[in-house]
Amino acid sequence: MIRLYHQGSGSQEVELLGQPLPDAAWAQLRQATIRLLQKKGGAQRAAQLMNRIPFELRDGTNGFNDKFKLLYYRAPLGEYEALGEEYEERGDAFAYEQIAFALAELGHGVRFIVVDLALETGSPPVSSPSLVISSDAVERALADAERLLQSRGAPSSVDRVHTAFHGYLRAIAAKASLAAPLDAGATQLFKIIRNDHPSLRASGPRASDVDRILAAIATIIDALDPVRNRASSAHPNESILGDAEAMLVVNTVKSLLHYVNEKLR
Repeated sequence: MIRLYHQGSGSQEVELLGQPLPDAAWAQLRQATIRLLQKKGGAQRAAQLMNRIPFELRDGTNGFNDKFKLLYYRAPLGEYEALGEEYEERGDAFAYEQIAFALAELGHGVRFIVVDLALETGSPPVSSPSLVISSDAVERALADAERLLQSRGAPSSVDRVHTAFHGYLRAIAAKASLAAPLDAGATQLFKIIRNDHPSLRASGPRASDVDRILAAIATIIDALDPVRNRASSAHPNESILGDAEAMLVVNTVKSLLHYVNEKLR
């Protein structure tokens, strides 16, 4: 475990407990913290770190039965090592202290900011791309999806991945001034973009076959809405997707994000 911030000089033992806030409330607090840091002079690095790293707010304790809050991120090996190296090379201790102070200013002080190592099992998920067209809502949803994927698994990530994809398609349509209803779903938006956006029209070798693939992808997108609404944690569904099926959904959406993003470059 890498301790990026530690308040005071007491025990550095950390035993992880539950979440003190619902996901939606933490998402709002996280964005408020980022905005507060962005407005403070000399806190831009802290704002960048808070925006980039999908921290969770967690309760914690130790062998002395102290109770406290902490920022926690469970990172895969490569990112775990990179964060540790970045912390040392860039001297980010002050930036993480600024994050802790901003949270305290908003009424949620933390004793620790830590990164833990996720022991990976199975194949790694498809990564999230750096989008050339995006919005605050899309970036928030992607960050939430990554955090939930790491902390709770793929079934908890399905809703946020779907939201990110829907918002991404809406941002593309708006950027290109494509006529789309305000209440258009992901299936309708993808059809509009595929038909009317010059960058998404199939061209080059085997264009007709590529167009067939895109038509099949449209069928997949059409299935995402009922999966999200009836078999994810977006609503109080009695049954949700299994791990393998949820990872299929997450990886499919991320692969679509990669494809569309590359076509828009």
